[in-house]
Amino acid sequence: MGPIAMPGKPASKMVSAKPVTRPQHPPPAKGAVPSKHPAKRTGRGGRVAVLLLACAVLGAGLWYWLKGGAPALDAGAQLQLQMQNAANGQIAPTHVFGGALVVQRGEGRIKVTAENVPSKACVQVGWRLAREGTIIVNGTLPLRLSAARLSELCSGDGATLTWVPDE
Repeated sequence: MGPIAMPGKPASKMVSAKPVTRPQHPPPAKGAVPSKHPAKRTGRGGRVAVLLLACAVLGAGLWYWLKGGAPALDAGAQLQLQMQNAANGQIAPTHVFGGALVVQRGEGRIKVTAENVPSKACVQVGWRLAREGTIIVNGTLPLRLSAARLSELCSGDGATLTWVPDE
């Protein structure tokens, strides 16, 4: 079938009866990966996940706030910290168990003494502080420190624990 003449149009403007084809894109280059467009989300899953995460964060913050912040130190750890602070010049008149906390300075050494320390705390704190200096329990300086020896020296409530920090 040939060109069809349109009424009122010159012959040069004749329309072909051939179907019109659109130009095709060139084939993809060798090794090229065709792009894939992400599928459009139609559900509410993303919003729900964000909402749940926000609730979890708020709940954890509220729980932390109601519990009073960071976990409290046990009494033995508090006594150890008080004795270390006393050696550094931050002296409290009494320690966590209510006994006197005394600091003596002389001959280039510091001695921190905690009086009236319960047996369990004496063993616990004495063992920890022995790594950082010399420990004297109830006036006795043990030649070899062991948990058993420390327990024996600290027996009975009201022990006196003296710590001489290493330089």
